[in-house]
This record gives sequence, structure tokens and C-alpha cells, in this order.
Amino acid sequence: MIDLRVLGPVRALAGRHDLDIGHARQRSLLAILLVDVNNVVPTERLTSLMWDDRPPRGARNALAGYATRLRKVLAAAPGRPVLASEANGYVLRVDPAAVDLCRFRDLTARAAETGDDEERSHLLAAALAQWSGAALGDLDGSHVDSLRTTLEGERQTALLEYYDTRLLLGRPQEIVPPLQQMTEERPYDEELALRLIRAHRDSGNPAAALRTYEAVRSRLARELSTRPGEALRRAGEQLLRPAPHPAAEVTGAPVASQARERLRMPVSSGYFAGRVRELDALDALLTPPREAGGSQGTNLAVISGMAGAGKTTLALRWAQRAGSAFPDGQLFVPLRGHERHLPPLEPSEILVSVLLALGLPAADIPFGLDERAALYRTLLVGRRVLLVLDDAASPEQVRHLLPPSVDGSAVLVTSRERLPGLTATYFAGEVLLDALDDASALELLTSLVGRARVAQEPEAATGIVQASGRLPLTVRLSGAYAASHPDEPLGLLLAHVPTTDGADAHGAMGRALDLSYGKLTEVQRRVFRQLGVLPGTEFGRETVGALTDCPFAVLEEAIGALVRANLLAQHGPRRYRMHDMVKEYAVGRATEEDPWEVRRDVLLRLLEWYREAVERASLADGIQMSGVHRGAVAALMTGAGRPRTTPCTAGAAGAAGARAEDAAGRRGTGIDVAWLDREKTNLCAAIRLASELGLGPASWRLADAMLGYIRLHPGGDDWSAAVEAAQRAAARSGHERANTAMLLNVADSRYREGRYEAERQRAREALAVSRGASWRAGEALSLAVLSRTYWSVGVLGLADRYMRAALRIHEELGDLAGQANAVARLARNAYDAGRPGAALSGFRDALRLAEQSGSRFGQIRLPAYVALSLRQLGEHAEAQQWCELAILTSREMDFHEGVAIALSCRAELFGDVGAHAEAVTSAREAHVAIPHLSDPRIEADCLIRLGSVEAAADHPELAMRSFGRALVMAEQVNYPQAAARAHAESAAAYVRLGLYEEALAACRRARRVLRGCDMQLVRAQTLMVEADCALASGRCAAAIAAYRRAAARYRAAGHRLGEIRALLSWGRAAATAPGHGHPARPWKHALRLADPLAVPEADTLRTLLRHAPTAATPA
Repeated sequence: MIDLRVLGPVRALAGRHDLDIGHARQRSLLAILLVDVNNVVPTERLTSLMWDDRPPRGARNALAGYATRLRKVLAAAPGRPVLASEANGYVLRVDPAAVDLCRFRDLTARAAETGDDEERSHLLAAALAQWSGAALGDLDGSHVDSLRTTLEGERQTALLEYYDTRLLLGRPQEIVPPLQQMTEERPYDEELALRLIRAHRDSGNPAAALRTYEAVRSRLARELSTRPGEALRRAGEQLLRPAPHPAAEVTGAPVASQARERLRMPVSSGYFAGRVRELDALDALLTPPREAGGSQGTNLAVISGMAGAGKTTLALRWAQRAGSAFPDGQLFVPLRGHERHLPPLEPSEILVSVLLALGLPAADIPFGLDERAALYRTLLVGRRVLLVLDDAASPEQVRHLLPPSVDGSAVLVTSRERLPGLTATYFAGEVLLDALDDASALELLTSLVGRARVAQEPEAATGIVQASGRLPLTVRLSGAYAASHPDEPLGLLLAHVPTTDGADAHGAMGRALDLSYGKLTEVQRRVFRQLGVLPGTEFGRETVGALTDCPFAVLEEAIGALVRANLLAQHGPRRYRMHDMVKEYAVGRATEEDPWEVRRDVLLRLLEWYREAVERASLADGIQMSGVHRGAVAALMTGAGRPRTTPCTAGAAGAAGARAEDAAGRRGTGIDVAWLDREKTNLCAAIRLASELGLGPASWRLADAMLGYIRLHPGGDDWSAAVEAAQRAAARSGHERANTAMLLNVADSRYREGRYEAERQRAREALAVSRGASWRAGEALSLAVLSRTYWSVGVLGLADRYMRAALRIHEELGDLAGQANAVARLARNAYDAGRPGAALSGFRDALRLAEQSGSRFGQIRLPAYVALSLRQLGEHAEAQQWCELAILTSREMDFHEGVAIALSCRAELFGDVGAHAEAVTSAREAHVAIPHLSDPRIEADCLIRLGSVEAAADHPELAMRSFGRALVMAEQVNYPQAAARAHAESAAAYVRLGLYEEALAACRRARRVLRGCDMQLVRAQTLMVEADCALASGRCAAAIAAYRRAAARYRAAGHRLGEIRALLSWGRAAATAPGHGHPARPWKHALRLADPLAVPEADTLRTLLRHAPTAATPA
């Protein structure tokens, strides 16, 4: 059989003999036909590619001659390939196995689909063996260069896949030498450097790994003035810290209004006594000077003391007393330093809530911790704000929230620890709390039970406070009990509480809790114990109802009794908080009195209700998604695994009247997305707790139910830890489908973090598990996630390949929702690759499938992308209609990202027709529409569009700021498409500022990012900038050549407006340089394109043509 090669010098081999395929132009024809083998290539495209957009007058005849000569050579070859002429072009028909490029692509596709690492390694090695040098190695030309770059990108991807597979197989030593050679040839390639570091590390040579990292880091800093990307930085940090502590968890971020509500200073309890000296100390430490020259304290103070000593109460009382000193606001932040089942809040997440509460728009919150801290301090300049940070676990938790040393803001921290790191390093003032003195403790008891009773039994009252250890919490518990029993003598109460000298404070608290608990009814005690099962210390009334399964009236009575006994505190409308010491007591009581089976059933009942509530809230707001696996996972939970109902009272729970009242009472509980926002921390904690306690199905079913909400309201590290726990539970259980589903959820979490290698690893594990289980749907979804890992880094060819494999399975299964998602992702790949026509067709097909499947998420997500594709094709009127539809539907569903994308598209449409003020307004609205901690990729894209319209509106400085912020976002999540676009747009803005050297440097940065990425429009944009720079330096011929190449790229992509602008610039360059062609030729072509679009360039072109010299060359 004939062997046709393009992965190296272009050759045609019959056996071992080279066939004579002619000169370079003729070989170019063969190469182009081989790259698109068995498909018709239009004649116009062939002449454009072969003559670099400048075909001579006789190009068609020359092309026909080349085809004839090649036809004769090939006709005599074994396998009889046929070079045929069609009505509009030429096609080379031959068995794909005869073409090295087809063999390469087939082998890599088979490697992508196999679940066996050894087989994948052999297939990739065979694929790479098809290469004999640089693709199209003996041909020249700008289009050949572009094609070569695309093919080299495929080779690079396969090579990295091969190296990854060898690492997975535990053979790192084999790949160290070739990786070292490649990194020397490509010193700025971070992907190669990352593999070399891993190979050194896995070969047992961490010193070499560290040297490699340091060499790359210093080279990037020295030569490119940049730093390593996120993946490489993580690798370096792991080398420096071989055994890092697991990252602390964070809560999901609320929207601004919720943040202000949640951080509002709670009302201080009316029961307060003593602490005069401590209040005065806080005055001296924190109250800002009222007059110039007045003394000022440290602006940072720490209240420390044992549990129950009244730290939070003191902080709130002082905040209330010092309110006038902080006219710009007081914020209260619970840090979760000692909560059961909940980790301490991360500084980064604390700053998010504080910045939102200070009035900063969510879209303006930066991504990094240091950037957030700097912005926080900037916002406090000129303000007097008090921040109370309650229950800190460590100095590190609050270090980034320290205010500026001037202007009068202050931070008050409470902690069980003394936090010497704050007092020694930041000169924090310290207030140590011990038990109350005798008089203050008696005063506190008096405020609870009344002066008359204390006066009647002074010795008994004194005995009670001594028995309570004089701790405020314990005294309040005892006082609350006495107040609820007004006819019972204090002496009788004292008889139940043995006296102490105050040294055994914790014992006194336990005795006080014993007394309060003992006087509850059986139903109230059961409710209290069941609250010990609940993860978290803050919860809503509806959650208590689900946990206890009590009738509404009984539940209301029990909650009221617990509040009156100071065992619960109301913390907002229908929400309650339990002191952590009380929570520990409830846990102990539940463990002591209720068998494990009872506690398990209570937790299972709560988890099942949580799942149903999440699904109900998601369905009500249109965000419920089958996402990956809902049906398969739900099927794993059999009836035997559901919790039994433990009645709250004998007979009452089954009474029809009680049930009717119960339903009426619960009807208005407001289970919606706002409820999900409030309960997200508890839901994540419940998933983890279920996993730890061996309740695997309940753990992963709840995680599964939350996926739709999490995709629109990212959950941060709380969610990441929860879904990892659910995955571990699924793996332990042996449920392969559940394990696949949870692996994909973990992969999704890694994607949001920008950790694509970790995402790819989890997706491959899911693929292997799903294939082992013969679960075709899971296999398709795993392939889709693998596709996304390649899209994320701009390798769109492989992204397409995996997604098409997924689509075939969805079609086989008749899964319309899966088909809609796969077709939409293929359309997105086409859009990013600069093929808007294919993208538009794909998005419309996906929308049709989404409508047929009833996927509301698809129906609200896709119209914005239809609009973006239409805009690139120049169909502005229809694009505007789709934009408005996308904005309307996204707003109706509270889908912020869809609103942002659609508003950004509308901004570009305004800019295209010269309405620059409206464009900037719309782009800024888009940026504001992005909720905090949404996908940073969306935010980066919107920032780039904002910068683009700002530059067009003649605000290049503002544009540069937007591009810079987009770059930061792109780097944080390793998003090369946005980074390349931001560099290219920055280059264009530099041209507007007349900074041509900076523009060319930005182009070079864009090209470096584009290595291996299939993004033709960005390449065209860099050509435009290079042409502008060449023209500015008087190199007209070079400028015209670059404009022509840019126009050709835009034309090949179907981007009409881009082609119009390139032709317009080409003509202007020609008008300034006699002898380089007449400007009328490109201008006339551009006008033919612009007229139907009603863009401002059409009027400009008509004016230019009216004033052009009359000796125009024919168009």
C-alpha cells in the first residue's frame, strides 16, 4: 500500500521508494489535500493557502496542472489513491490507513478511549512513531506555518499524554532524558517543566526536581518578567513542603445583602453584670481619639478566656457601648474556631464576607488572599469601623484582617487561646477573662430571678453562684432554671447543685446543664439530644423539625422551652444558635442515653430531609440538574436503607389533627435558594459526617443532590472537602456507579480551582470505574469531563475527540440531555477555535435538544452563546434579539453568569455599530452581574470584553486596567484562552497609546500562551497589532503583508467584522505607500462585506473610496 506522509517532509512512498511528487507548490497541494483527506477542499481555499492569499491571475490553471501531474503519479501507486476534481474543488480519496496523519489521530483516539494505562502507553508510543520531523517540514508560507503549528500542538498533546501515562505506570526514569532535552529546546514551556519536575521527584531525586523548578522560575522572572503559573507554583510548593497540612475549609460566599445581614452585630443579651474593669480596658485600647492630638490605642485587642467565661457577651456589650466611636459600621464575624464538625473559617473567605458587607460589589472582589487583604485595608482608610471576630482558632486566622494603623478602625478578637502571635507581633492589647467576682455573679443571678427572691434567700443565692463556678454561662443556666420555676425556693435549687470553690468551673457548668436538662419534659429532652446529632451550631427551625419529626405544636413548645432554659439562643428570624459547650453536652447526652441505632436513624432522617429539601429548592429555582448521575445514585438507596421514624410523643405523632397542623406550620418555611445559601455549611458538614460514620449512601446522595446548586453557586473548600468525603464513602462501599459519580464531582471541584491535572486524573479514574461497571452513561460523562480538561488549556483538538466519543454514547442511550450538553461543548470548542459558523450551528442544535429534553439549565445557558456566534458572523440584528432573550431568561432564573455573558455580548454589539458609551455601560453591567466566587473564567472573559469596549471608546488606560485584572483571573485558574486574548487586547490598547514596543511585547506573550492552543482569531488579532506597529515604523510592505494574512485568517474563520477591519487597514497602509498596490481593491472588498451589516465601517469605506485616486486597480 502507498504511504502518504505529512508528519515530517511531505512524501509519497511506494514500498521503500519515494514517488516523484514534484516541486514545492505541487507538494503543497498534496499536503493540503492529505490534511483534509477524503473531503472536498474548495478551489478558492487551495489557491489562498498555496499562494499565501496572493494567488496570481493564472492560479486556477496552475492548480489544475499540479493536480493532473499528481493524479498520474498516484494512479500507478499501490492502493490506487484517487485525486478527483469536483465542481468546487479537489478531493484525494484514499484509505485513511495510508496517511500518517490519519494513523496518528486514530491511535491517539484509541488511546483516549482505553481504560488500560499500559495499552494507552503503547498506543501513544505508536502514534508518536508516525512523526519523522517537523510537520510539513520542507514547505514554507504563512498558512503552512499556521497548519504546522496546529499539527505540532496535537503532537505536543500526545507527547504530554505519553509522559503522563509513563508516570502513572511508575516509570519516571525512562522519560527524564527526553524531557530534559525538550525543556532545553522550549525553556518557557511550563507544561514540559512540570512533567520533568514530577519525573525527577518520582525517580527519587527531589533535589533535581527543585533545581528544575528554580531554573524555570528564575528564567521566567528574568526574561519575561512573569511568574510561574498555578500548576507549576503548586509543584514548587510541594517540593519545599513535602507534607503540607490540608487546607482549612471555607464557606460559600453570600451575596452582598446576605453578607451585611449575616455580619450584623447581634443584640447584646440584657443579662450582663460586672466586667467594669474589662470594659474600661477595651475603651483605652480601642476607642479612637475624638480630637486631633488625642491618644490612640493599638486598634487591635484580644479577649481570651475559658469556654463560658462570657467573651462574646463582653465583646457585644462593649461594641454597643462604643457604638458612636465607629459611625461607619460594626461587623460581627463568627470564625468557627471551636465548632463541632465545622472547620475554622479561612482568612480569604472571611475577607469576602467583610468586603461585601462594607459595600464592595461582588464583581470587584479580587481572587487572591493578599489582594483581598490590601483592598480591605484600602476601604478602611478614612473610615471608623469596628470588626468583632468571634471565636478565633489562631493568629493566622485574623492576621489579614488587621486594620490600618490610622483612621480609627478597630478589630476586637475573642478566643479561648491567648494568641501570643497577635500580642507579640502586632502589639494587640489583651483582656483576660476569668470567672466573675462574687458580687458580679450574684448581680447576674439577681437580674434573672429578681431581687425579691434573692433578698428572701441570700445564702441560697450566694451558694448557687458559687456552685456555678461564677462563670456567666453557668450562672445564666441556673438562673434561667430558677426563673422558669418561680414557686420553687432557691434553697431547693441549691440542694441539687453541690457547692464548689470555683476552681472546678467546667464541672460547675456540667452540673448546671444537668439541672437544666433534668427539668425538661421527656419530649424536650429528646429534642435537645437530637440537636446534638445535628452538624453545626446554627440552624433553622425547619431543620429542627426534620431532625426531630415532631408535630408542629410540640416542636414549637420544645424550642421555646430550650430557649427559656438558655440551652438555645435565637439568632435571627426562625434561626437558632447553640453555644459550643452546650452542644458538647447535647452530644454527650445523646451518646449516653440513645443507642447508636437511634442516633443513626435520626441522622439518616435529617440527611434524607436535607436531600429532599435541596432538590425541592433546586427545582423551585430551575437549577436541578441530572448533571451526571442522579438516577443511578438514587437507585442505590433501597428501602432498607431509609431511616425509621422515631415518634416524638406516643400517639400524638400519628394523630390526623396534629399532622394537619404540622403541615400547615411547615408550609411557609421558605425552602429555596436563599435557604441553600444559609444552610450550605451545614449541608457540607452533614455529607462529611455521614461519610465518617459509615452512612455512605446518604452521604453521596446528598452530595449528588447539591450538584446543580453548586454549579451555579460555587461552594468553596467546604464543598470540596464534602464531595471528597462522599467519594471515599462510595469507594469503600464498592458501589461503582456512585464512585464514578463522586469522582466526577471531585473532578468538577478541581476544575473550579484550576487544577486541571488533578481534574484529569479523577476523570480517568471515573472512566476506568464506569467501564469496569459497564455503565455507559458514566463512561460518557467521564469522557465529557476529560474533554473539558483539554478545553481548559486550549487543546481543542483533543477536547473535540473526547467529546465526540461522549456524544456517540449519549446517542446510543437516547439521552437527549446528555446529547445537548455534548453538542454545546463541541460548539464551544468551535467558537474558541475561531469557527463561528460551526459554533452557531452547534449551539442551535444543542438548544433544540435541551428543549426536547426539558433541560431548563441548557435553555437559559445557550442563547447567550448563540448571540456571540451570530455577532462574530456579522448578523447583528439577530444577535441582538438572542442577547435580549438570554438576558431575560437568565435574570428570570437568577443565572448570573448567563446575564454577564449576554450583557458582554450586547456591549460588543453596541461597540460594533459605534455606540461606545452604551457599550461601556453594558459591559460594566455585565461585570457587576457576576456573583462573587462564580467561575473566574467567566469573569476573565467579561473583563476582556469590558476592556475591549473601553479601548474602542478611547479609554485605553481603563482598558489596560481591565485586561490586567483579567490576566490575574486567568492566571489564578490557569485559563490560557483568556490569557492569550488579554495579551492580544492589551497589545491593541498599547497601539492606541502609541507604545509600539510594549504592543509587540504583548503580542509575543500572547503567542507564547497560544503554543499548542487552537485559537485562530487571537492569532489574527496579533497579526493586526504587528501590522499596526510595522506601519508606525514606516515598514509599509511588512504591514500590508500582515494585514493581508490577518484578513485571510478572519475570512477562514467566518469573522466578517474582523475581515472588514483588516481590509480597511490594508487599504490605508497601501494608500500611504505608493507601489504597494491600490487601496481601492481591499476597500471595495470590505465594503461588499460591510454594507449588509450596517456597521460604521461601511460609511468610512464609502468616504475613502470617493476620495481614492481614480487609477484604481480592478477589485
